[in-house]
Amino acid sequence: MDTAILSSIVAGSAALLGGALTAVIQMQTQRSNHRFQIEQETLKRNGELREKEKALALERLATVHRQLTAIGREFSQDSIDINWRAEMGEYEYDQRYLSIRKETDELRMICGLYEPSLYDDVEMLHGEMNLFWGNFKNVLYLTAHEKRVDHTTPCLDRAHSAAMEISRQTSALKARLAERARHYRSAG
Repeated sequence: MDTAILSSIVAGSAALLGGALTAVIQMQTQRSNHRFQIEQETLKRNGELREKEKALALERLATVHRQLTAIGREFSQDSIDINWRAEMGEYEYDQRYLSIRKETDELRMICGLYEPSLYDDVEMLHGEMNLFWGNFKNVLYLTAHEKRVDHTTPCLDRAHSAAMEISRQTSALKARLAERARHYRSAG
C-alpha cells in the first residue's frame, strides 16, 4: 500500500507541478505577446506621428515658398516700374510695405523655429527689403516733389540693385526649400 499512496502523491504532485508550470509558461507567453502588441502599437503610432510631422513640415515649406514668391514679386524691378508709373504716394507705399511685412514676419518666424538653416539668409533678404523700401520711397518723394528721377538717380539705382539682390536671394532660398522638401519626402 505504501507504493499506491506514494504513486498517488507523486502523480498528484506531478499534476500540480505540471499545471503550475503550464500556468507560468502561459503567463510568460501572454506577457511576451502583450509586450509585442505594445511595441507594435508604439511603432505604428510613431510612424503615424512621423507622417504627420512630415506633412506639417512640407506644408510649412509650401507656406515659405508662397511668401518668398510674394516678396520677390513685391520687390521686383517690375514692381518699381508699376508703382512708380502709378504715381503711388509715400503713405500708400508704406501701407503696401507694412502689408508685405506681415508675410515677412511669418517667414522669419517659420524659419527661426522650424528651418533654422534658412534663417540667416531670410534675415539678409529682410535687410534687402528694407533697402529697397527706403530707396524706392525716396524715388516716390522726389517724384512727388517734381524732382528729376532717372537711371542716374542714386536712390533709383539702389532700389534696382536691391530688387536684383532680392530676386537672387528668393531664387536661392526656393532652391534650398526644394532640397528640404526632397529630404522630408525621402525621410522614412
